[in-house]
Order: sequence, then structure tokens, then C-alpha cells
Amino acid sequence: MRDVTVFIRSMRFLGTQIVSYPMLWQIRQFWPNCRLRVVAQDDVGRHYLSLPWVDEFVQADSLSENYRALGNRTDLMIALHFASDKYGAVAMARLPRVRLGFRNGRITDFIWTHRHLKDFSEYMGLANMRLLSAYRPFDPETCARASMQALAELREGTPDPAEIVFMPGGGAGDYKRWPIESYVMLADLLREKLGSSARFAFVLGPDESREYQWLAGLGRPEFQLVMSRPIAEIAHLALGARLVVANDCGPSHLAQFACVPYVGIFHESNREWFWARPYTAEVFPADGSFEISRVDHRDAFAACVRVLAAEAPFNGQVARSGNV
Repeated sequence: MRDVTVFIRSMRFLGTQIVSYPMLWQIRQFWPNCRLRVVAQDDVGRHYLSLPWVDEFVQADSLSENYRALGNRTDLMIALHFASDKYGAVAMARLPRVRLGFRNGRITDFIWTHRHLKDFSEYMGLANMRLLSAYRPFDPETCARASMQALAELREGTPDPAEIVFMPGGGAGDYKRWPIESYVMLADLLREKLGSSARFAFVLGPDESREYQWLAGLGRPEFQLVMSRPIAEIAHLALGARLVVANDCGPSHLAQFACVPYVGIFHESNREWFWARPYTAEVFPADGSFEISRVDHRDAFAACVRVLAAEAPFNGQVARSGNV
């Protein structure tokens, strides 16, 4: 395979970009010498060109721009879009030798040489990997974990390790934010369970300045505040965690791909953004209110206990660099 073009769904949120990272990494493992091009309708090239396994980024929106971005040298085309027929039309016009796309009841679904049925109850990052595996099979968890190890090796700084990592972000709005006070109450219960030596890292971004100030004011030495750090450092932190608890936010996908025990806090069940496995759990309001603030910290604690007791596939393993 000499030339691979991937059409990314490029919504403005970070998580929409991260869910494609393991699939892109796996392409590089299959075809180390290929030229890997990412095409997106939004200006999100910085999220992809920072990855050493991506060679080129093209911003394209119109049908003609996408036609030119595909070019006539592409051997393998992958379209992660599952709603528009635009990318099927581009595939029909150019006809690369191998064409991968989601089957979702569209007029152009027939054009894909290899397909994966779009299922809105399937985690999006897993669906992207399964689309690629329709052409060449691989294990998604092994791919996800290894891609996070590769990402972590790009870090320039190294946060202190922590048994428990909390990710209380929610850039899409307050409806995705479990109150920081609830995280602290959960930390208290986990400390009782795991012992007073347990250490916690809070991953915070620019939108969590209030949470940062409040946590800093508590003066608790067992809390490490990881503020506005590159994703390579966050991936490193997740790989070394015994447990991650997160809102539905961009960094949560780094943790899910790290394949460690994971609890997601949601305002409602959302399997498209949650990778369901024996060592993961989703928690949402038990009263059906769709208000994330009504998630009881004791329910989150019970979920943490369950996932900690489950067998995770990489328990006891460290990143390839040996530094996690």
C-alpha cells in the first residue's frame, strides 16, 4: 500500500479527533512506508500533524475539494463519515483499489469494497478500528493500548504517577460536568477502600479554572493538579493508572484507549462515546433526570469497586519505554 487517504469526521471537539488515533496508528503498522493523508472539513490539522504516523493533512469541504484531496494515486481510501453521500460520490469518481466505508443505508453504500455496519450503540473509536479490520483483521484493544504508548512516548514532561486519575472536563457544556465536589467525595471513599497512601491526579483544562482554584484551596497533598497539559502527557498518566474516572470529555478517550479500569460519568447512557468492556462502567442519574449533578458519588464508587475487581487485559504492564 503506497498511498492511504482517510476522511475524518472533524467536529470541533477534541474527542472527535482522538477517536481516530488508534486506527491511524494501525495503518502505519500495516504499511510502514505508505503516505498517510488525513482529510477533514475543519481546520483541525494540528491534531493530526503532531502524530508521527500522519504525513499530510488537507482541509476540504466541498465535493470538488474532496475529489482533489483524494487524488488519483490513492490505493486505500477510508471514509469515517457515516451520514453523507459526498464521500461515496468521491470514491465513485476516483475508484481507488480498496475503499472502506460504513454501511448506513445510504445510496452510495455499494461503492465500498469493505464495509462495517454503523451501530450507534457502538463506541466510535471501536467502530473506526473495526472498519479498518474489515480489510485486514487486528485486535482493537491491543491496537488501542499500543497507540497510546506511542503517543505517550512523544511527551516532553512527565506528570507524577497516580493510582487514580480523575478527568472532570466537559467542554461541550455544563450538562457533561459532574460537580468537582462529587469527585472529591468519591476520592474520600476510594481512599478508605485503597488506603491512605492512594494518590489522585485531576486532569484539568482551560475551561476548568474554577475547579482548579477550588481544588488548590483544599490543600490536600494526595491531590495532583494536572492543568492544561499536552495529550501525550495525559496518555502517559492514563497508562499508569489503576483506575480512571471521567466525564464525557476529550481526554476520556485517551483513558479508554489505555485499556485500564474506567468509569464514565454521563447525564444519560451514551454507548457511542463509551467503550463497554468487563473492566469499564458507565454511571448516569438513577432517577432518570438527565442531570449529571444528580449522579450520586456512592453509585460512582460502587462502579469503581466493580471495575477494579474485573480483569483488565494489560494489568501490570507498562508502556514500551518502561517509564510508566
